[in-house]
Amino acid sequence: MPRIYDHLYPVFKLTVNNIRRHPIINLISIMIISIAMLMLALYFLAYMNADRVVSTWRSDLKVAVYLDDDLSPEGLILLKSFCLDLDEVIHLDYISKEEALKRFKVILGKDSSFLSDLPENPLPASLELLLDAEVADIDTVEHLARQLRRQTGVDEVAYGSYWLRQLFSLLKMVKYLGFIFASFLSAVTVFVVASTIRLSLFARRETIRVLYLVGATRRFIVMPYLFEGIFQGAVASSIALGLSYGGFYYFKIWLQEQVPQWSIAPMLKFFDLSSLLTFLLLGTLLGIAGFLISSRWLSRD
Repeated sequence: MPRIYDHLYPVFKLTVNNIRRHPIINLISIMIISIAMLMLALYFLAYMNADRVVSTWRSDLKVAVYLDDDLSPEGLILLKSFCLDLDEVIHLDYISKEEALKRFKVILGKDSSFLSDLPENPLPASLELLLDAEVADIDTVEHLARQLRRQTGVDEVAYGSYWLRQLFSLLKMVKYLGFIFASFLSAVTVFVVASTIRLSLFARRETIRVLYLVGATRRFIVMPYLFEGIFQGAVASSIALGLSYGGFYYFKIWLQEQVPQWSIAPMLKFFDLSSLLTFLLLGTLLGIAGFLISSRWLSRD
């Protein structure tokens, strides 16, 4: 243990001295990295919450199967059995003509009085199918709808095709564009860290030459700059998380005040502990990557 301390203490001391002697360079680097990490944090927050909201919607993904009025009880039993045997269907509800009319009256509210003048109930009975939340694309839903339309006693199948197509398209766009955006910001962060450490090395090139001349090993010279990159990445990640939490908190309050009728706000969540630690680790790794790039320049010094 003392030997480890004897090796690490001088390295940490040099790291602290490097940061103290060049505070402006480190401050500018941390600010730029914080901006990049903040954009990464906001993207991950947006994607995580969008995925949570969409998953909630998908867990309530339903297909309405409207039935012919002349469908026999035996035919209804066979149709129910067929629907429940489908892999995509996890639950089924039968909505009678009377229940459909009751629901329609509730939707109309005060305007439902005109329905009492109707000579007969015009609404069809239906089956309401709850789909598995793991249904991945609109093609699967459309294939299911085609299967249902071919069944005896089915008059029409409704599943909000336009809404679902937009939903799945949005998911794909967020996923792929977000990956490109996150990769770009990560590359920018690595470049900033590498450039900062390279400037620091250039400013201390004479000191580094002297250290080589007096017999210092390359590891002894390089390690402080490695810790400097780790320091910059960790501090910038912490700042980015703090700013993103503040933005998230006020955005959630604003959403609740401006559109209280939406039920989205309560579903929005900030990073959990494991995500926070992962983000801090990501910032640290980006700092190390920046050092590894700049250390090639040190070997030519």
